[in-house]
Amino acid sequence: MKRILSFAAGVALVVAVIQAQGQSVIYTFSDASQDGWTGKFGAAATFPVSFVGGSLQMFVARTGAFQEAEVAHGADGSAFYNAMVAADANPAGYNISYDYYIDTSSWGANAGTYFQIGTYLNTGSGYYSQDFGAVKEVELNGAQVASGQVFSGHVSFNIAAVYPGLPAGETFFRLGFIENGDGSAQGTYLDNISVAPVPEPASLALIGLGMTGLVLIRRRHS
Repeated sequence: MKRILSFAAGVALVVAVIQAQGQSVIYTFSDASQDGWTGKFGAAATFPVSFVGGSLQMFVARTGAFQEAEVAHGADGSAFYNAMVAADANPAGYNISYDYYIDTSSWGANAGTYFQIGTYLNTGSGYYSQDFGAVKEVELNGAQVASGQVFSGHVSFNIAAVYPGLPAGETFFRLGFIENGDGSAQGTYLDNISVAPVPEPASLALIGLGMTGLVLIRRRHS
């Protein structure tokens, strides 16, 4: 019984630290739906969700629209809206992150010569900014797109650093993905798309302590 209580206490510690950091949202597509994501500026679009790379991920094909997929909410109390309101009040304290999985094995003769991924942020007052400068969030060259290989990774950036001048007090937010390239078969799988607070060093230490405790408890129990 003591081990069970200790395990529960460890879980509670980790959860409490995460909750104390503030509002956040994460899209994992674990219910096999596209979870409210639409096409460019709210256009209807279907994004298949498939099990790849060890998890369910949403596939966004490059159609040539440039802004290919987005999620948008006004003052509706959704997790996305609440997270963005908190991020709008403290941009330096929030990160945007996501995982990508690019499988070029089926691109073949339609692979093109390059493929790039970026993001954009738009608000109700008309603010629009995109992270698509000289250095892209993800970029494959000609050899890579023609390789037939899988390219995967994690992207994380600070909102204040990437989207400067975000107006305070916004009540509508749109976060989206840019895909740019010259091959008709291109696209990427996306997972764990999140807007979340930047963990403070002390909180990171507590989370690490809690997770270490959980590992030790599990080892003793096994």
